[in-house]
Amino acid sequence: MSCPHARIRSFLFLRIRTGFLLTLLLMLSMNATAAMVQKISWKTESAFNRFTVVFDEAVKYNTVDSIKDKGFFYVDIYGLKTVYSSRLLNIDDDAALRYVHAVSYPEHGVLRLVFYLKERTGTFRITRLGDPAQLVVDTVKSQAMPMPPPPEGKPMAENQSATAILRPTATPNSGTVSDPAGPEFLPRIPEPKLRPPGSPPGTSKIVIIDPGHGGGNTGAQSNHQIAGKTIYEKDIVLQFAYRLKQVIDASPNMVAFISRPQDQVMTLQDRVRFAEKNLGDIFISLHLNDGGGNPNARGVEIFYLNEKGTVTGAEKALQDRENMDVGGATPDTEGTPLLKKILTDLERGRLEDWQYESYLACKHFIDSLNRMSFFRLNNRGIKSANFLVLKNFEMPAVLLEIGFITNKDDLNYVVNPTFQQTTAVLIYNALNRYFAQSDPNFKPRMLNQPDSPPRP
Repeated sequence: MSCPHARIRSFLFLRIRTGFLLTLLLMLSMNATAAMVQKISWKTESAFNRFTVVFDEAVKYNTVDSIKDKGFFYVDIYGLKTVYSSRLLNIDDDAALRYVHAVSYPEHGVLRLVFYLKERTGTFRITRLGDPAQLVVDTVKSQAMPMPPPPEGKPMAENQSATAILRPTATPNSGTVSDPAGPEFLPRIPEPKLRPPGSPPGTSKIVIIDPGHGGGNTGAQSNHQIAGKTIYEKDIVLQFAYRLKQVIDASPNMVAFISRPQDQVMTLQDRVRFAEKNLGDIFISLHLNDGGGNPNARGVEIFYLNEKGTVTGAEKALQDRENMDVGGATPDTEGTPLLKKILTDLERGRLEDWQYESYLACKHFIDSLNRMSFFRLNNRGIKSANFLVLKNFEMPAVLLEIGFITNKDDLNYVVNPTFQQTTAVLIYNALNRYFAQSDPNFKPRMLNQPDSPPRP
């Protein structure tokens, strides 16, 4: 297995202080009459940040200032029928900003830009320019400081009603707004989270637990019966998910969310949207393996994303089976609309950056699981594959195959409540070690764990 570290670090050019012209044209659908984002750029100065969005035509927008209460302000840009991928832009070494989170709401035709400030004493100004149509957002780190000089460019004509600022007459996102061209309505879009993905120091880490399959998609099934019943993967991984959530939620430094809280069908889009909505710091997909006709195959293995896919026959079969289950497409076709897009340099760099973080998380998982002899004696190692459910741009993601449901010995372990609880503790401790490595401000809280597996 080759470490992707060297290749990933080649994308350090994205961290140039003056910003990088970022293409957000990651369209899943096209609308010729709707405005589109052409590029985004930003520039860091000693006391302010200048963030520029260029469009192919004039747009309307609305701003909400929550800096004093919540530490952010946001700009909702209307009339963008194109779907843009959610993206977190890290504004490195900036005096005013931590992050800018770009979130698309295609059902409303809205692109939201959430500006997270370093200090709640900051303020901002938006300038409209034309030829080309632009919104220039200046963020100043303190209200006591003067605003920077206005940006250079052609001012927007006052009679261009399409670019008029929408001004709420009531509370934001809840009623009509005033506009020189006539009354408009703000869609009911949820408020941004208090923290973007990649939380600031001192906040609890968010763990997204994704139990595989569900509903009519049972996943793998046992060759042997327990108490006269066939055992299905979807049921056992849901049990593991709740035990892991219980352990995580009892800690002071993490909180867990389960993507599939019951026996229900979950599409790939559902799982990815859930993870993005809850702004996770890591995504864990839980599964049980299938021997593919080999009843002697057993043990644990953990995967991180590799877009080129796997090379061995057994792993390729597993990869294709899991991808068919979540999206109905193989990695060769990637027919799921959410994933049918061309990666820009920015996207690919961010994806590969998370790929390396996912690899590091896998190492901590295996090291922790190896403290129990069941996993230590049946360790199939860290592997990479093109699992579609791992392909996201917002957080590291791993897929854990806890054991083989088609192996009689593994089956007797994975259905055992004590084994499930012990495994949850091992995963929890792995998360503590991973977060402590990736965030120097994170304070791990480890739990005691047994050295040998409980007997089923």
